[in-house]
Amino acid sequence: IICPAGRRWHFCWAVKELLQSFGELKAFNLVKDSATGLSKGYAFCEYLNVGITDQAISGLNGMQLGDKKLVVQRAALGAKNPSAALVSMMPPPSQPAAPPPQVQLPGLEVPSASGPATEVLCLMNMVTPDELQDPSEYEEIYEDVREECGRYGMVKSMEIPRPVEGVEVYGLGKIFVEYHNPVDTSKAMHALAGRKFASRVVVASYFNPAKYRSKDFSN
Repeated sequence: IICPAGRRWHFCWAVKELLQSFGELKAFNLVKDSATGLSKGYAFCEYLNVGITDQAISGLNGMQLGDKKLVVQRAALGAKNPSAALVSMMPPPSQPAAPPPQVQLPGLEVPSASGPATEVLCLMNMVTPDELQDPSEYEEIYEDVREECGRYGMVKSMEIPRPVEGVEVYGLGKIFVEYHNPVDTSKAMHALAGRKFASRVVVASYFNPAKYRSKDFSN
């Protein structure tokens, strides 16, 4: 999938980065078509610490990336590679993908995206407090995100909480985007979750509209 253009958006499936968030990889092999050189949509990986394999499978299997879901399972490669995992963008034959679990990345608490869509989307792991300090950089980030989110529906409003010295700011590091209807929010959710912004993997969740409108950005 090609991520639409933008100053901070990149081409990505971010699969390798997601795998590496659980531990150091011993090997990663993206399978490509020998004739075209294009990816066939699946890869094999192996961790240095074999005990991490099941954690990664549990955390990533069923994760939504764009309009597809990750399928992560142990690979049938024989006794030589008992710890290898197969990562693909579609279920192998006769093996439907498991229901998408709550995304769990080490060191990152993410609310579940399950349940009905709302008019408000919460985007996480995109910005840091330091990046929001400088007014010009803040404006650039704001415009980049609003432009990208506008590809999936009309953006009604958007909030990016900024740091205030000596004050605990709720929602710091998150971006809240309000659409006119849940249909557009859902389209944005499926398109943006798992993408990359400024080299970070985007995590997305629906947010309570009443809390958003009262500017209550607490969890």
